[in-house]
Amino acid sequence: MTFEKEYSTIIDDYKDFLNEFKRIIEKILVRHNIPTAFGIYGRAKTLDSINEKIMSDRFEIKKSVTELNDLVGIRIVLLFPEFKEKVVEILSKEFKLLNDPYKSIQSPDKFGYSSIHLIIAIKDEWTKTPDWENHKNKKAEIQIRTLSEHIWAETSHSLFYKREENIPNILNRDLFRLSALLEVVDEKLQNLKDKIEEHFNFILEAPYEEILNQDLNSETFKRVMLQNSKGIYSLNDYKNKVLSSKIEKDYNILNVKFLDNLIANKIDLTDLDSDTYIRKVIEILDADKLNYDNKIEEKI
Repeated sequence: MTFEKEYSTIIDDYKDFLNEFKRIIEKILVRHNIPTAFGIYGRAKTLDSINEKIMSDRFEIKKSVTELNDLVGIRIVLLFPEFKEKVVEILSKEFKLLNDPYKSIQSPDKFGYSSIHLIIAIKDEWTKTPDWENHKNKKAEIQIRTLSEHIWAETSHSLFYKREENIPNILNRDLFRLSALLEVVDEKLQNLKDKIEEHFNFILEAPYEEILNQDLNSETFKRVMLQNSKGIYSLNDYKNKVLSSKIEKDYNILNVKFLDNLIANKIDLTDLDSDTYIRKVIEILDADKLNYDNKIEEKI
């Protein structure tokens, strides 16, 4: 049987494998709070792509087209470099890892393409379930990239179609500069994320007196409300963000000290729940706004 004929007999089963595989990986990433740049991409290799790989001497089929590690492929594009190793660790535990993913990273003299490639298969116990019983010996390639690496990989593929050796030397300098620039983008994004997390940790842990000097945002607003309610305030992060934005917009309160001065020791907390406390805070803000508006009218 020719590999073309074999391909036509197995591809539908491999597409089913791909759909199940992609669905599981999406759930795994959500469960572990891994931020991706966009949805996970999956594809079954086309016959034309297989022929191109063979004709270019990048692969030789010995007995079966299923020897290809990337007959089924999935791409995960991450927002931040720090999550690459975490994803490798998670997927290595969830599936059978068939390669050393770090040996597949391109060498530094290649133009910035440093995706991590995992070759994985399902664990044997999975094949006892109806969704996986036909997929025991199948494997898939998973590419893990940052957004900057993805930009480079897609752009370079379009420009060179995997023929970097044919690039004139005169262009190499520009290519290396572009590659370095994309690496800097990854580094800066990671640094910015780290600084933001450091700032939010400061807001959570700093003495309250230091919080008073901060601008009002959802995190500092939460500290003010918790401090002045003695822990009664209990909105989740989303509702807290909505409420803090409303107070900034409707009452033009932009710093922590101003809000704290308005509400500190102004509310009897006896037998209050969170909703009642919030309502009383709003009443104080409404009264202050009305008083301010009246003073403006008197001046006019």
